[in-house]
Amino acid sequence: MASSTRQSLIAAKAALNPLLAKADLKFAEEIFAIGAAVASSSQLRSILSDPSAEAKAKSGALNAVFGKNVSASALEFATALVELRWSTGQDLVSAFEQLAVYAVAAIAANNKKIADVESELFAFKQAVDSDQDLQFALGDRLASEDAQLALVASLIKGKASDEAAVLIRRAVTGARRRRVSLVLEQFGKQVSAYAERLVATVTVATPMSSAQLDRLEGVLAKSYGQSLKLNVEVDPAILGGIKVQVAGEILDGSLASRLTNAKLQLA
Repeated sequence: MASSTRQSLIAAKAALNPLLAKADLKFAEEIFAIGAAVASSSQLRSILSDPSAEAKAKSGALNAVFGKNVSASALEFATALVELRWSTGQDLVSAFEQLAVYAVAAIAANNKKIADVESELFAFKQAVDSDQDLQFALGDRLASEDAQLALVASLIKGKASDEAAVLIRRAVTGARRRRVSLVLEQFGKQVSAYAERLVATVTVATPMSSAQLDRLEGVLAKSYGQSLKLNVEVDPAILGGIKVQVAGEILDGSLASRLTNAKLQLA
């Protein structure tokens, strides 16, 4: 990420935070929608990300396209966002998406649901990863968006909070040629980042007890200096022991790994 984009993201969050005290999920969905429209129009993207364009011209373009379709607060924030300097038009598109996720995370935190949202995103990702037909149905670019949203609604009915549902729907309809599973993973990490927690993916051969999870969470928190969100996957193939992945670092204490290492040493 270029320095100008990184600095603009920091400034954008500072502009967004005061709006979040009274924001609802409709606001976040409007930010998603504006970003999607900018992504789909090279002309609009060029105008809004041009560092040499006057703020008045950018504001006018936003008003012309979105003035009658979004709330005043969403338009106000979008105007503040495009007035910042972005390295590329795609960086601006990415910023709209990241900040919409940030808004959903903030709303979830205000409603004391952020842990639920993390878990629900992870659960839906696992469902997608384990079902090739579902992967195809959600990733099919020829399928109608309404049909995909209807499928999502049937899958998450009674299983996801309103906040998680917004993110799951957007992961499907706004993937921008990315795999739905990857977008869900990215959204999950962003939600966890809002909660100032790292995500630890824990793989075990059999389910862990609550006491074991509590002990592991304490050990990892001590090691990393902050609490971690534990996503636990059961994989009999590791035979026994435990494998933990945190921010790209893998701590592999599985029996399968130890047997492999022993074989290598004997070879």
